[in-house]
Amino acid sequence: MDEITPDHSEEYLGDQIDDAVPTRGYQMLPVVGLDGSAGGIEALRSFFEKMPAQSGLAFVVVMHLSPEHESLLDELLQRCTQMRVVQVREAMKIEPDTIYVIPPRKTLRTFDGTLQLGDLPLERHRHVAVDIFFRTLADTHGPHASAIVLSGADGDGAIGIKRIKERGGLTIAQDPEEALVSSMPRAAIATGMVDWTLPVVQMPARILQYHSMARSVRLPPEGAPPRGRAGAAVNDEAALRDVLAFLRSRTGRDFTGYKRATIVRRIGRRMQVNSISEVADYLDCLRTRPGEAGALLQDLLISVTNFFRDSDCFAALEAQLPRLFDGKSGADTVRVWVAGCATGEEAYSLAMLLAEHARTLDAPPALQVFATDLDDNAIRIAREGVYPNSIEGDVNEERLRRFFVKEHRGFRVRRELRETVLFAAHDVLRDSPFSRLDLVSCRNLLIYLNREAPARVLDTFHFALLPGGIMFLGSSESVEDGSQHFSVIDKKHRLFGQRQVPRVSLPVPTGSHTMALALEAQMQARSGPVVSGAAIARRGSETTRSALEVGGRTMTWAELHLKLVEHLAPPSILVDAEHEIVHMSPTAGRFLALSGGEPTRNVLRLIHPSLRIELRAALFKANMSGEPASVRSGRLQIGGETVRLDIEVRAVGDMAPGLLLILINTLGTAETAETAGTADAEPPVWVRQGSDPVADQLDRQVEHLKSHLRDTVEQYEASTEELKASNEELQAMNEELRSATEELETSREELQSINEELTTVNHELKSKVDELGHANSDMQNLMDATAIATVFLDRDLRITRYSPSAVALFNLIATDVGRPLAHLHTQLRYPELVDDARRVLERLAPVERQVGEPGSHSYLVRLLPYRTLDDRIAGVVLTFVDISERVKGAEALRQSEDRFSAIVNNAAVGVVQVELDGTIRFVNQH
Repeated sequence: MDEITPDHSEEYLGDQIDDAVPTRGYQMLPVVGLDGSAGGIEALRSFFEKMPAQSGLAFVVVMHLSPEHESLLDELLQRCTQMRVVQVREAMKIEPDTIYVIPPRKTLRTFDGTLQLGDLPLERHRHVAVDIFFRTLADTHGPHASAIVLSGADGDGAIGIKRIKERGGLTIAQDPEEALVSSMPRAAIATGMVDWTLPVVQMPARILQYHSMARSVRLPPEGAPPRGRAGAAVNDEAALRDVLAFLRSRTGRDFTGYKRATIVRRIGRRMQVNSISEVADYLDCLRTRPGEAGALLQDLLISVTNFFRDSDCFAALEAQLPRLFDGKSGADTVRVWVAGCATGEEAYSLAMLLAEHARTLDAPPALQVFATDLDDNAIRIAREGVYPNSIEGDVNEERLRRFFVKEHRGFRVRRELRETVLFAAHDVLRDSPFSRLDLVSCRNLLIYLNREAPARVLDTFHFALLPGGIMFLGSSESVEDGSQHFSVIDKKHRLFGQRQVPRVSLPVPTGSHTMALALEAQMQARSGPVVSGAAIARRGSETTRSALEVGGRTMTWAELHLKLVEHLAPPSILVDAEHEIVHMSPTAGRFLALSGGEPTRNVLRLIHPSLRIELRAALFKANMSGEPASVRSGRLQIGGETVRLDIEVRAVGDMAPGLLLILINTLGTAETAETAGTADAEPPVWVRQGSDPVADQLDRQVEHLKSHLRDTVEQYEASTEELKASNEELQAMNEELRSATEELETSREELQSINEELTTVNHELKSKVDELGHANSDMQNLMDATAIATVFLDRDLRITRYSPSAVALFNLIATDVGRPLAHLHTQLRYPELVDDARRVLERLAPVERQVGEPGSHSYLVRLLPYRTLDDRIAGVVLTFVDISERVKGAEALRQSEDRFSAIVNNAAVGVVQVELDGTIRFVNQH
């Protein structure tokens, strides 16, 4: 398999998964996985805006992200929620009230309560990241796993939600009418595994209600039913029986052989989905709500699987395949039974492995895979053989190319592989089994059944398998140690071999099934007397001979009978509607001969040329009318002697519609015919007495017409060959066009993927633009509030931006942006302005000056270098702070001090100014 193997969790935890809904999942932290692509960011924001910060849940966001850019999704989500948002960079423990975001070019898996990163190196795996996460989440968290499929293209997540549903989790899809791109939600809904289809804003409240219901749902015990005559537990048990009885009457499915824990947990899950806490109330819901019986049946059946599920187990099985082909030739068949095939992925996986091994053999046997399941809808999907693009995570590129055809809906299984698999609705507990099988695969079915049912199923498999056949079970299933029916081939990978032990009889299932009905009809037959076998046994013999020793080998009476009939009956050939030979008797070969050119099985090409026209007419007549048709010939050279033939063609009829039987009767050699002609009173019609010129002329004309007709037929056959060649060329052209279509489809998918990435980047850029707009508004309001004139210059001292307060100082207008500073006229007395700006660029040191303008205004001018976020000097920033009031105040203070000094100095007494600490600050002249 590929480097991406999403089923390692299931293989590792196989011994701990005690039920289809594992017990260990109830002790795990509830985790909600969210999937989306194009249009998914807006849906995520709406979701987390409505989700409380203290929900007690953990959230994992698996989005389609551009592999070329770092993701800003965690920053975008952090603005709309109070929960902690983390982009996963390494293995992290899952904590409640936290949002985990997948990084680009990575996959996420859950394992032992942690999130683990994996690489996503191949472009063809761009569809599988979310399915890998959903599947590992289902295997580790079971009923505490939830999957939400949001807006997006393609069908990503459709396989993953099946595993979530199989393990008892919750599945939700966004309402397609609300989604910006509805392909992903529609694909999820089409699987039939979605519990709710909701607008995004309604999802948080429903999810919280679902998990809160887990504490209030009251169910019967998963162990033995309670005993007693009264009490709530007994009432719940009675309601449970009524639920199963109603389901049996409504759907015809009996689940008495299923494990009690499985039934109780599945019913409890449906009660949570419907917000019902009592089993009796759920029974009322089942009776009154349309579709609930079908939903419960779907939950109990769970027709879920995937290609090469548990890849290590399939690799171990692949190593055992040669033993299935040992001793088989092209006339034999390798027979396989896949019980509980669900939607067919496992059956096709085994067919692929068998086909790959058959290609390595010179004369491979035929392949026949029987795939059965209870679910009619699953069988219909399996027969169609169309699967989403996300199977790329399970099927490698070579197998995709060899066994699948790319379509707009995903991948379709090629016809030649589909023809080797026969799908049928079948109950392994109740219907007759298949027989003479080389391999039985029954994976993830026994885990549903109670203690008695698996033993009955294993007995059935032992009966169905040939001696030494292989049984393949699921990662959570096994055979008891010391089993008398099966030996261990590979216990780790659940491979077991059939033991050759005496078979008492076929295990007879119970219930209303085909075999039981047949046995019952046989026992109740009243059409004739029942004669014991002992009554017709030969007296004096203890046993009846069942076989005959011929030539050192055992031959049954049936074989002997057929050989005697073949020896006494005339040579015969069985042909189909196209006149192709499907079977012929051993003695019929002397009347056929291969001609030059490509070998053929067409009887008209192999029969004697003089019989070809008449035989064609006889075949046509017998096929159209259903009545026998005959061909009478004269003398023919067959095998070096002249013989006379009488050929009869019969339609087989209802036994095998479309087939025709050709009987070749030999009337004897020419010498025998002459002798018989002299002895009989009336000679045969093909022997003429005497000479008749008219008859001779007619014979010559007939021969001429036959010759002409033969030439016409040869020309027709040549034209037919040319038409076949043309048809083959058209087929080749069709293959080329199909190849071109596949390439266009691949290009379309790549463009669609790029479009999704561009949509994601566009949302991120839109968020950045919004942030930039807010920042510009803040800066504009800051400038307006401070009333500080500011001018931004680039490195060439050209104006790039200015504040409204700077307009009056430089007489600025909108078109001045981009003009050099030296070109502008200012009211300030500051001729060194341009030189100071250059000095700031050269020395990267600030310059500060106090300048004025004619009149009463003074300004403090600061020139600072403009530094970008990456510490690059991009220009100069000029600020002009109006200090007119400060200058006037300083001047008034100076004048006041001068007046004070003059008064004190002219005083007639001595004046001393002393600080509190005794420091003398001022003395006058006296």
